[in-house]
Amino acid sequence: MPPARRRRRTAPAAGDDESAPSSSADLLALAITLLPASTAAASLKTPPHLKHTVHSLPDSHPVLLSLPQTLAQAISHDSDSGSASPRAAAAAVLLHLLLTHSSHPPRWDDLLRPLALLHDRLTVLATDDPPLAALAASCFELAWRAAAPGRDALVAQTLPYLFSHALTSGSNARPLLRRLFALREALPLLDYTDESISDFKMLLLRCFVSPHFLKAEEGRKLLALVLGVSEGLAREGLELIRAQVGMMRGRRAAVVAYGEVVFRAWKDGGWVRGEIGEDFLQGMVEAAVHAANKEVAKAARRILWAFVEQKAVAGVEKLVFRLSEPVVFRSLQVANSNVRLNALHLLLDVFPLEDPDVTKDVNDPLLEKQFFLLDKLLMDDCPEIRAVTVEGLCRILNQFWEVIPSPTISKKLSKIVDDLSKDSCNDVRLSTLNGLIYLLDNPQSHDILKVLLPRLSDMVSDPALSVRVAAVDLLLAIRDLRSFQYNKVVGLGTLLSSLADDHPRVAQKITKLLIPSYFPSKLSLKEACARCIALIKRSPAAGARFCEFALSEGSSSRSLVEFIKLAVTLALSPSGLKSEQTDGLIIASAKLIKSLSDEGSSLVGLRECFANAKLKLLFKTAVSDSAQAALLGMVPVVSPDDLRVLHVECMDIVVNAAVSSKQEECQEALLAAHKLVHLSGCSDEMFEALTNILQSKASCFSEIYGLEPPLCPVASSKRKKGKSLKKTPARSDDVAGNKSSTSILNNEELAAVGGASWQINEILKAEEMRATFLQSYAEIAFSSLKVISQVYIEQCLHFESLDLTPVLAYSSLATHSALQVVDQADIGCSESTTVNQSLDHLLKCYDKFANGSSTSSTSMLNKNEKSAQHEHLQHGTLEENSVKGTINVIMLGTSILKFIVDTTTIKLVHDSKVRCVRFASSYTKYAVSAMKGHHESSSFNGDDLKDILILTRSSFTYAAKLLHLVLASSTESSSPSPLEEAFLLANNLLDLVPAVESFTGSRFAIPLVSVVKQWLPVLILGLGCRWLIGAENEMANNMWNLGDSDLPLWVVALAKSELLDAEEAREDDQSEQGSEHEDSPSSRKLAEIMVTLLKKGSPRILDSVGGILVSTLQLALQRAQHSVVLGLTRFICARLLGSNSSASEKLQLTCDSLRENFFEIDRHCRDNLVDDEGRRQQLESAKVLIQSVLSDL
Repeated sequence: MPPARRRRRTAPAAGDDESAPSSSADLLALAITLLPASTAAASLKTPPHLKHTVHSLPDSHPVLLSLPQTLAQAISHDSDSGSASPRAAAAAVLLHLLLTHSSHPPRWDDLLRPLALLHDRLTVLATDDPPLAALAASCFELAWRAAAPGRDALVAQTLPYLFSHALTSGSNARPLLRRLFALREALPLLDYTDESISDFKMLLLRCFVSPHFLKAEEGRKLLALVLGVSEGLAREGLELIRAQVGMMRGRRAAVVAYGEVVFRAWKDGGWVRGEIGEDFLQGMVEAAVHAANKEVAKAARRILWAFVEQKAVAGVEKLVFRLSEPVVFRSLQVANSNVRLNALHLLLDVFPLEDPDVTKDVNDPLLEKQFFLLDKLLMDDCPEIRAVTVEGLCRILNQFWEVIPSPTISKKLSKIVDDLSKDSCNDVRLSTLNGLIYLLDNPQSHDILKVLLPRLSDMVSDPALSVRVAAVDLLLAIRDLRSFQYNKVVGLGTLLSSLADDHPRVAQKITKLLIPSYFPSKLSLKEACARCIALIKRSPAAGARFCEFALSEGSSSRSLVEFIKLAVTLALSPSGLKSEQTDGLIIASAKLIKSLSDEGSSLVGLRECFANAKLKLLFKTAVSDSAQAALLGMVPVVSPDDLRVLHVECMDIVVNAAVSSKQEECQEALLAAHKLVHLSGCSDEMFEALTNILQSKASCFSEIYGLEPPLCPVASSKRKKGKSLKKTPARSDDVAGNKSSTSILNNEELAAVGGASWQINEILKAEEMRATFLQSYAEIAFSSLKVISQVYIEQCLHFESLDLTPVLAYSSLATHSALQVVDQADIGCSESTTVNQSLDHLLKCYDKFANGSSTSSTSMLNKNEKSAQHEHLQHGTLEENSVKGTINVIMLGTSILKFIVDTTTIKLVHDSKVRCVRFASSYTKYAVSAMKGHHESSSFNGDDLKDILILTRSSFTYAAKLLHLVLASSTESSSPSPLEEAFLLANNLLDLVPAVESFTGSRFAIPLVSVVKQWLPVLILGLGCRWLIGAENEMANNMWNLGDSDLPLWVVALAKSELLDAEEAREDDQSEQGSEHEDSPSSRKLAEIMVTLLKKGSPRILDSVGGILVSTLQLALQRAQHSVVLGLTRFICARLLGSNSSASEKLQLTCDSLRENFFEIDRHCRDNLVDDEGRRQQLESAKVLIQSVLSDL
């Protein structure tokens, strides 16, 4: 037997001896030596040896008997010294040991004095020695929980200490809240009317805005108790809650917590149950109804909901009725829709609003009144009120079906189904369906809903997506009820139509609805597949869409794999299927394969099913573009090792679409073919074929129109035998002739060019193919598209329908080529020349077309020739060509403007801004002339006019953005040419509004004004840019040089609007000119917006625009347009300057120019340069207006 292990004895700690302390003083000295020298730690821990020493002493030991007096003396001495000492800390530790003695109960009579002395020092200790303060507070809590005699004297400092500590403890506040809640009975003991407790009251009020108090249940209970301890705290606390409700808004949890606090305080029967609480709750009712902010009203209702959901508590229902009844009934019938809506929400929350103290006979009329008001609100003018009412009424019927009379139920539901389901507002129709879905939860409603719900069958085809989704949700709710059949509500044909064509959200829900019927998991796999095949045969498109979502709606992958095998076998078998049914089987299989593509185990068996020969047979079987695209899309999944299995078929699609007039019908298959060819590594062959087609057609065009031929075609070394492309020969009659520029291309040639260009454009959009194409084929394609675009622009008037695809592909290719060069060479965008060359070519072509000459200057129309040239366009070109040709011109101009703006924005265009702005200005004037010419000849029909106006709005946006870019890059050192062109462009753009209004009517001009409004600040800066950015003396000397051109249309329209306003103001004075001016609401609205912007902006901008208008006034005077002189003078003096002389002093340019015009007008009147008396009177009126703003005249 091994020897017993001897126990090691630890060395005694300092001060440790074999015998107990002989006196309480010795014990205190021992405690001082055992405690750490510093109490900076977070807590003051009792040394184990000291605890063992104290707890080992018998209850009657003299040391324990005399220890309380010794502790009191130590604490008292420490209080006299004014600072925390180790002696006081040791005394507190010993005091805590006495209170926590496991076998001896504390002698409270002896311990009360040291506890009281320590309590008096708690506030000081909390600052000077926090660990000691924490230990002292725990001593006071022990005394309170033990119901010690005289414990009331230990709470005055303890409660403030613990509340303060809880407010500053952050996420660790929960334990402190539990400790505070244990002391809850001490709260009423304090005298809250004493002035000395004001700091503690502020501390308590701070707790009402503390998230930690609101989140914890103990914290909410404490806040409820605080509201009951004194009248002042109750009043201030509720006022603080009221203020917080107004600021909480979206913070739902905090508002719900406040509601619980208030209800607990009311239930406890303190001050909140009296007048103070009722005033607060009445204020919440008023806020819930009359708050202007909906979130504030919602927060107030949440406070009240804490009472509403506790109606079973005695007195609550009476309180809710007394507070709500007068306000709700009155507010439901006011004119303010916001108040009606808030009152409706409150009524739905408190329904049924009844007096519990009266009989049923008294409450029945009150209930009828509520139903009457709800019935009235169902037809309210406000859509939001109707939506809330219908959903709330369904909730009421669900909860109170048994107590509501059957005739009332039938009447309400009939109105909801027959009227509200056809409401013009989407939200109302949506609420109708949501309410009925909620009502289906009540089985007693099923009998009447069986009759009513079939009337809602049209809602599956509702214009609003949210309504269609809700309609299918209703069918899903019906499907789960045994007593209902959803196909009696909405027919299967309607469901299949929606499944085939509707949004994926709707289609997926319909799939979920039909899964148990057409691919049930409870039946055998053979029967399930047969049902799905039957669905595809009935509606191929719907069946394919059904398969798209079958996996996500719970069908097993194993069963879907077996279905795919069956569908492929059936599609290849000579079973007499129609072509659309075969295509449906192929598309359905492709969609299922796409869904299963992430499950490798399921695809192993499928790949064996799709051998090479079978894929080719399937492709031959597929007829529609969608079926071919689906089949091509699944090749990477079912045949990843041989992606070239359908390469020949893909190339046939690409080539046939490029030379066919029906490429629009096979775009889906084209994109799939592009992707598959690229994945198979044969993209070079496809790019070669497309570029050679473009080159062939461009060569033909160059021979016909005598243009420079494109670059030579790509060598066809990679092309397979038997697939070489023929070069399309030029027609002998065109080539042999004199290469007339008026030759018109046939539709086949145009379609072939459009098909190849469209494919090039799509390739450039695909990032994975773009780099390869740009590297080897961009130069030839660019050269070919350049020739084709030139022909399209110069011959656009002769095309019945212009396909812009070649021009778009040309600009897109130029942009991407330039960006590739920038990326590869790591240079700035402004160093690229490709885009500038393309832009120069497009502008030259458009210039050649606009001038009607084969030899045109590189520059666009100069400002002295513009009017004559556009007059030629108007009276020559427009009379010789159709309206469609004019639309073609505007389409081309819009596309060129878009190219200019896009490339200028990304800084690919440099040193071409003047030319670009000139083009934009010339094009804008052409659009105005075109509308005017066709309006005078009445050649526009409604659709043509609509197309032109849509294009005009688009081109206006692009031109305005170009103007913004030019102005943003201009500085004081810039040459005057860009500013001059920007000034002219701003005028031409403003001319569009009166032009459209004059030639097409205000109905078409109003939408244009909404577009102009967004860019009006840019146009205003464009008008004043020569003075704001350029030299001021140049601006003052030569404000506006129009030559022999007419005055700008927008200025004339502005003047006419001012005269019309003046004539309307003079009801008794019928002037001769009154009948000459027609109302122009669009121009008037534009002028009002302009005045508002000018007055809000810088006086310098206002001065520059005022100077422009005054210079126009001078031109109108020279041309004897005296009505324009008067109208402009009125606008400048009355609208811009007004009677504010201080504002006029800042407008030096305007006032100086106006003063010069005054003397010129006066000279015309004095020298009898005006013969007509009415015109003389107009000039005199203008003089009076100028004198009203210039006091020195």
